[in-house]
Amino acid sequence: MEQSMLSFVLTHLPDNWDTNVSYKTSTVFEVILCRSKNAGEYESVESMFYGANISQISRVQNPFQYGRYMLRREMLNSTYENTVFHAVHKDDLNTALKFNCDYRRYSRKREGIYENSQHPMFYNSFSDLINKIIHPISDINVLVLKIMTKAPKTQCDYYIQYVVEF
Repeated sequence: MEQSMLSFVLTHLPDNWDTNVSYKTSTVFEVILCRSKNAGEYESVESMFYGANISQISRVQNPFQYGRYMLRREMLNSTYENTVFHAVHKDDLNTALKFNCDYRRYSRKREGIYENSQHPMFYNSFSDLINKIIHPISDINVLVLKIMTKAPKTQCDYYIQYVVEF
């Protein structure tokens, strides 16, 4: 069952994902974007950050989280989709990627980065996020996510698209 589900998801991946990747486990595959090779995609993500000094943008390719998102989207028959931003301390990046922003697992959750809520804090723009963060931007990474509901009920309501490092 798991293999057939993965096969189905792999035939319906976003167009910009690299296809020469072997997904054998639920590990996250990151593709570092560069201005020359991925110019349009890089510039599209970069434009969301209003000229901030970005050191690296990585595309997150996790077919397991993406598949859960697509199943949930089908179940809800949702047509709503939006881009949101979530800040994580650099120490929590791998946890956020592995557990789809499960803030309860973050090691820095008591340091003013994450608010105490039922779901991770998502912001509609980078400027909204940056106005709430008390840490220097060099200490955080910003995750760019696709979300299908205005008020997420499960972790299946969103998936991580990019990691932006400063």
